[in-house]
Amino acid sequence: MNFWKTERGALLLLLGVSALILLLGLGARDLWGPETRWANITLQMLQSGDYFDPYLKGTPYYDKPLPSYWLITGFANLMGGLGPWSLRLSSVISAWLSIWLVYLIGEQLFRKGTGLIAGWMLATTFYFLFWARVATADVLTVCGVLAAVWWYWRGPDDTRLGRYTVFFLLLAATSLFKGLIGFVLPGLVLLPHLLSEQRYKRHLNLRLVLAVIIAGAFYAIPFVLSHLYGAPTYGESGLELVFRENVVRFFDPFDHMGPIYTYLIYLPAYTLPWAPCWVLGLWLAVRHWRDTPPNTRWLVWGLGLLFVFFTASGSRRSYYVLPLVPFAQLLAAWWVSERIARKGTVGRGWYRGFGIAAGVMLLVLGVVYPWTNGNGGVTRFAEDVQAQAVKSAPWNEWQMVMVEVDNKVPMYLQNHGTPFYYVAETQDFPRQGDSAAFMGWLEKTSGRTFDPKRTIIVAQSTKDDPTPLAYLGNDHQVITTQPDNGERLFHKRDGGSVAFVPNAAP
Repeated sequence: MNFWKTERGALLLLLGVSALILLLGLGARDLWGPETRWANITLQMLQSGDYFDPYLKGTPYYDKPLPSYWLITGFANLMGGLGPWSLRLSSVISAWLSIWLVYLIGEQLFRKGTGLIAGWMLATTFYFLFWARVATADVLTVCGVLAAVWWYWRGPDDTRLGRYTVFFLLLAATSLFKGLIGFVLPGLVLLPHLLSEQRYKRHLNLRLVLAVIIAGAFYAIPFVLSHLYGAPTYGESGLELVFRENVVRFFDPFDHMGPIYTYLIYLPAYTLPWAPCWVLGLWLAVRHWRDTPPNTRWLVWGLGLLFVFFTASGSRRSYYVLPLVPFAQLLAAWWVSERIARKGTVGRGWYRGFGIAAGVMLLVLGVVYPWTNGNGGVTRFAEDVQAQAVKSAPWNEWQMVMVEVDNKVPMYLQNHGTPFYYVAETQDFPRQGDSAAFMGWLEKTSGRTFDPKRTIIVAQSTKDDPTPLAYLGNDHQVITTQPDNGERLFHKRDGGSVAFVPNAAP
């Protein structure tokens, strides 16, 4: 028998191809969107040695629980520094585990082969892969939710302390990556099953209470450490963050207020190219509800509760829908497996479809995206700055001053030297004058000493102000961001960065 047609071989093929899609070209793409904040915060942790007080460009920014940043700093220490790979690897591993968990859940709850189909669907879902290759906590949350659901379904009627403890520790760990949503989402997904046949009653016992206390103590550890070892002057509280981001934002949103139909658009979009399959699966399950298997009815109810929960929140963004994607693909896989069962054989079309989808994802994410970032952008900018600087002194001897700089720039300019100094746009630094005036203001404001011959000043340029601090160009080499391949192709660049490197001594 062909090994790849066995259950183990098919799983290994799925996991191998998934790893290739997730890893190919991972480090070649410039930092993008929200991950620039994660890069900046973790870089400042690494530079300062302060892992309890997160800063964004020198300003307190307690936006996510600390373990999200600790994961990245851990990979950075293991891999010799912070870079695109160490920054994104926690998301990549979480996505890979999510594909495996979807497979396990599908095989456990539905017809044999359903999990494999669901795994291939998730592994070739464009937006899931896109966010899997971006450094945020969203895919970590997806992985945590799936792990909790999988653990529950291994023994839904098991009342032992160990099973309860592992389950609630999974919820606590997930909540430490993004927020209390790690407790809420698995609860919503599993609620229909717990309510059916009054199953919840057998779980109302002291062992569950003890497990919750253990998980609560585990959840509190980072906040306690932050309180004990964080700087007294920091001014932000992790517990206040949890309340603001999870409770206040839900009932009284202060940002990202999308229309109520937001997820009616984004759930189908985020499950492409397999969205028609779960839509048809939903239609089939609802139309024949009484004859629909109990586990499928649970899946429909759980998916529906998740959808209602996210819609009920006034704060709506496209990628908030990511936790629904694996469950939608499970429903899609159930529909496909039912069709295959009725036909009695697996059509070559599905093999071909998954193969084509995987090939397209490899091409787009692993080749096209990296190419568009090549030959310019922030990577080339950092290389040009370093090349100019080392003409005068070793790279690690330079001090960096960041004047309201783009979040993505610091990671590429890190030199394992003195921590960067950040200047906010709102500060009264000299907009006109000369280098001496700027350096004088800098030393007076910071209380530090800067060597004018070893200080690189970096600022952010815009269409309205293409060369900020232009007067520094009188005695500095001026280096600007060059268009990358994608920008040359589409003729689009709204801004970039400009660096002022002191002229080399004659």
